[in-house]
This record gives sequence, C-alpha cells and structure tokens, in this order.
Amino acid sequence: MLKSGYNQQVWAQGLTAEVFAGTSWSLPTTLTVEQPGEAPIKFRARYRTRPWTGSPYYAYRLGYKQWSAELVHHKLYLQNPPSEIEHFEVSHGYNLAMVSRTIPVAVSPGIFRVGLGLVIGHPEGRIRGKAINPVKSLLGGGYHISGLCLQAAIGPKLGVAEHWFFRPEAKITAAWARMPLAGGGTATVPNIALHTLFGFGYRSQR
Repeated sequence: MLKSGYNQQVWAQGLTAEVFAGTSWSLPTTLTVEQPGEAPIKFRARYRTRPWTGSPYYAYRLGYKQWSAELVHHKLYLQNPPSEIEHFEVSHGYNLAMVSRTIPVAVSPGIFRVGLGLVIGHPEGRIRGKAINPVKSLLGGGYHISGLCLQAAIGPKLGVAEHWFFRPEAKITAAWARMPLAGGGTATVPNIALHTLFGFGYRSQR
C-alpha cells in the first residue's frame, strides 16, 4: 500500500495535460527493404534524430489518474545508406501512439510509466532512383499504421503553481514497423531508442 503523501496525491490526481520537447538516440537496427523484381536490401542501419530539422521532435500526453494516452513524434534519418538507397528518413515521423499506466515510486518523487501502442509511420526518400512516397493510406497524408511499440519511462513532477508543473522525463522505446513504399514493396524499420524530454503540464484535482 502506498503511504507517501506525494504518491497518494499523484495517484488521486484527476486530469493532466502535458506537452514536451526533447530528442532521442536510436540504437543500430536491421533495416530491410523489399521491392518487386529487386533483390532485398538488408543491413545494420544507423539513425540520427535531428530534433529541430523540419518537423520538430515533440510529444504530448493526456492523463486521468494512473492512465494516460500520448503521442511521441519520433524521427529517424538514415546515416549509412548503401548504394541502392539515395535517401531514407521517417521524419514526419516515426510516431509512437501509446496508452500507458503510471506506477508511483515510493522512494522518490518520480513516476514510473509503462505503455503499449502503435507506430504511425511516414517514410520518405529515394531508393534505386525512385521516390518511395507518397502512398495512399487509410489515415491520409501518407501516414500508415505500421506496427507496434512499447515504452518504459520515469520522470519527476516539479510543481511551479497549484495546478502547473514541469516534468523532465527519460524513456526507452522499442518498436517494430513495416511501411509500404510507392511502386510496391515495403521497408521494415525496427527501432530501439533512448529519449530525453522536458515538458510543461497542467493538472486538475478530483
């Protein structure tokens, strides 16, 4: 049973809304490209985030009590393309849409969060001299429900007023996604990343 007054307050809180900026670091993972009539391309891909290039890296979250829904606008820019790939990025982005449950940490003012959700991908680039986008999608705008993701995160809530707070947060995400390419074929883009974020939020009380 939770005895900490802080943790009881966190557990009892009502609605929260938060917005974040930040960046991430992706581990090398295997990128696989399959196109009709062509040999598969498969290699260990390295990515950069470039949080302030084009559409910025950001996240936002809505929560109620110990549950929350969030979107992390994660971004991937391929750094070591083979000769067949002129350019490849998932920068509009490698979106992680997740539902999470928070677990107050009794020994500190931090909150541990675990979540599961979907990858909504928007790949861009040129492979073998041909643009890989756009591709018609159910969501429109070249966005595709591409796979599954999960996260584990921790971050304290730093109060600045009765209902307002800051939150630094660190999280690790793991995802698997397969994205369609223009002209046929797919790009399979798994990702494991460490994220650091800083956010501003509002909370109501029951």
